[in-house]
Amino acid sequence: MMKYKKLIFDLDNTILDFEDTEEKALKKIINTYKLPYTTETIQSYKEITHDLWRKLEQGKITREKLFASRFFLFLEKFGIEVDGKKVDHLYRTALSEGFLMMEHAHEVLTVLKKSGYKLYAGTNGVAQTQRQRLKGAELNHFFENIFISEEIGVEKPDPQFFNYIFETLNSYNNEEYLMIGDSLTSDIKGAKNAGIDSVWYNFDRLEKNPKAVQSTYTITNLLELLPLFGLEKI
Repeated sequence: MMKYKKLIFDLDNTILDFEDTEEKALKKIINTYKLPYTTETIQSYKEITHDLWRKLEQGKITREKLFASRFFLFLEKFGIEVDGKKVDHLYRTALSEGFLMMEHAHEVLTVLKKSGYKLYAGTNGVAQTQRQRLKGAELNHFFENIFISEEIGVEKPDPQFFNYIFETLNSYNNEEYLMIGDSLTSDIKGAKNAGIDSVWYNFDRLEKNPKAVQSTYTITNLLELLPLFGLEKI
């Protein structure tokens, strides 16, 4: 697997545990507005934000629309009218305090870094939030560069996201790149759109890998990455 020299890692639910971070941040919003903290309440929010993120990935809405809408729509279901942007700011402030890593993430990054691979972060998200989380988790030293959709101006799976990386690194050999991420619709589809290989991190084992966005490799544990490169865990 030495043909891969540049490894692009998604962040949320690949390196950083977004589910834990999201749960804690959402709980703050739910408690602020005195809503019932139940599975149904949480699911209601997740359905709204999931739909909005998919529309963003498809280019149907803007980032501004997403951030202004998700909590407006969520709280509207409970008869509460709010300024969506202000609530979203409170939520993203709470998100930026989420430093928990996915299992084995630190170990895998350490082994790959020591083995001479160039590691990059490639994430959809808010730059300030993602950079603060990386700093809090003390992960910055692993990455040669950090590519965030808000700063680039396009979201994965748009091939322009990856073209920006190629241009920034002045390296256009697609065979050298490998995308590692948990999302079929952004990471894996994005890698396919850009003509590079991918690893789908199916950590929760809930989804199947459809032929339409088939990844090059599939893992269910980050440690499974290492044998792909002929490496062993620490």
